[in-house]
Amino acid sequence: MKTKEEIYNKYLESLRVKIIAKYDELGLRASGKFERGLEKEIKGDTLTMWSEKHAIFMEHGRSSGGFPVVSEIEEWIEVKDSLPIEFKENKRRFAFIIARKIAREGITVPNTYNKGEVISSVVKDFLADDLRKMIEELGDIYSRKAQSDVVELFKQAAA
Repeated sequence: MKTKEEIYNKYLESLRVKIIAKYDELGLRASGKFERGLEKEIKGDTLTMWSEKHAIFMEHGRSSGGFPVVSEIEEWIEVKDSLPIEFKENKRRFAFIIARKIAREGITVPNTYNKGEVISSVVKDFLADDLRKMIEELGDIYSRKAQSDVVELFKQAAA
């Protein structure tokens, strides 16, 4: 018999795997930092999925203003396979140009390279399908517990 923590972990891991699959399907993988940053946390009956801070930009874009961290863009250039070789050869220069463009214009999502909803579409599916299944599995646990408690009450009353 599974514990509720095992059930929670099973469904959070399933959510994590589905988010990673969607991230790959949309071609958003560069370094894999996003995938490695997806962390599950279970505290009592509270389930949380943590991610890298740039996840919000992949999902919703970024408004203009404020200069992004150039070194993070340099890292992205280094690991992103589909960029022209000139980007890698002049990484610092292109990272600055990209950062300046982001600061001036922001990033609109959806766009040509990111149709958006990398996380929200998976969460919507999870809430529509997987959550029901998880509740059913948890219901079995609580039902068995309630039956056990009732039997125990009858034993105590008969004693």
